[in-house]
Amino acid sequence: MALNSSPTLLHNIPEITFEVHDVRGADASLIDEYLAIHGELLPEYARYAPVMRLRAENPADESTLEKWHQWLLKLGGRPVGMIEFLYNRKRNAGILLDFAIHGKVRDVHFQGFSRLAGLVLSLATRQLTLDAGESGHSAPLGMIAEVEHARLVEKYKEYGFLKFPIEYFEPPFTPALSDMLAGEDNFDTIGYKEMYLGIFQIPGHSLDPNDPQLLKTVLLTLWEDHYCLPADHWLLRKIQP
Repeated sequence: MALNSSPTLLHNIPEITFEVHDVRGADASLIDEYLAIHGELLPEYARYAPVMRLRAENPADESTLEKWHQWLLKLGGRPVGMIEFLYNRKRNAGILLDFAIHGKVRDVHFQGFSRLAGLVLSLATRQLTLDAGESGHSAPLGMIAEVEHARLVEKYKEYGFLKFPIEYFEPPFTPALSDMLAGEDNFDTIGYKEMYLGIFQIPGHSLDPNDPQLLKTVLLTLWEDHYCLPADHWLLRKIQP
């Protein structure tokens, strides 16, 4: 990989003309490109655009529970995808929020990778390992993911994804989005969505998807920390002793 030459440039792989830019923390120079490719590939999550813009424009607060990453993926200088994920400092776990790559550029050949998705997920788990190191851990638990479609679960398994054998519901809002959308016409019509739940393993750190303590940690990372559900919420009551 080549040396980085701009404030946002995190990875530069000239062999395949591939760049990763982290669009957050008061450097919003690429946020319009990030939101454009996000809107093209994931239009169903357009309601999050204002939150992502604020995350890019505001200075990063390293004291918060969640450390965010908004990566703009470029191939040949053109935006081709994006990945959004975070590291939870309390649980030592990552969460994959959004990930999409343009269908025309998904194949790549670099250091054993044949798909761009595999390369990007590898870079993301490496970043989580760096984040964990900053918090005093040798490795993170993994990168948790809520997945909507069964076919995507099967594809993710090629990249070390473990599916948990449970019924899982995704809450409709994070607190930041709820504050922004309160009062809009369709605010009260967005409900809980049943999803598949799993975790990308960190290389060299295998997990057991049937481990009850692992599953409880994953659910608390999502429901309690990320979505900030109240302690008496019906989802959190499901995992209380």
